[in-house]
Amino acid sequence: MKDEVAVKCSQIRKSFGTGDLRFEVLHGIDLEVKAGELLMLVGPSGSGKTTLISIIAGILSHDNGHCELFGNNIDAFSDAEKTKFRGENLGFVFQSFNLIPMLSNSENIVIPLLLNHMERHEAMKLAEERLDQFGLGDKVDNFPAQLSGGQQQRVAIARAVIHNPKLIVCDEPTSALDHENGALVLNHLREIVDKENRALIVVTHDSRIFDYADRIVHLEDGNIASEKTNHG
Repeated sequence: MKDEVAVKCSQIRKSFGTGDLRFEVLHGIDLEVKAGELLMLVGPSGSGKTTLISIIAGILSHDNGHCELFGNNIDAFSDAEKTKFRGENLGFVFQSFNLIPMLSNSENIVIPLLLNHMERHEAMKLAEERLDQFGLGDKVDNFPAQLSGGQQQRVAIARAVIHNPKLIVCDEPTSALDHENGALVLNHLREIVDKENRALIVVTHDSRIFDYADRIVHLEDGNIASEKTNHG
């Protein structure tokens, strides 16, 4: 549903370390992201961007506050329930790609489909279509080690969106891409947001892609310093 609240973070706090070495990274973050919105999180290194998206994705626990995804309080989920919910509703692009080296590119990106019990033949066909959309139609049977960093990044993004998740979270998705391939990826992600009414959160330092955002939230020292809405 358009304008459905996809993510609602209320007073999220997160610290690392213990005792005198304990350091609070997030200082009570309030953030909402709606379906059909492309939100970019920007700010200097160490401002808490990756920590925040890891909490939203249920990969990292928080100390205080609560986080809801599509009205579900993920804090109340068991580990098994959290894993199932993520598998069905979330696509995550890691900065380190996290591709499995002994699997071909198509085998890497069908993993979310197989986890959701799609028949393998149908899943592989979809994988080939997604790779083609990201300009990698001739790399279906190649392995990650045979690709450039930018090509691996596109495989990781294709894997994150192949199961049509309601929420897509990307950590620096264009960091290894030149301008042409960065535009290819953002155009495709923008299309997914618009046509399929998905929510997309992008952590980025890449000012070349800011125009793709509906809203830009600037984090600084674990706080939201400012927000800017792009009017198109």
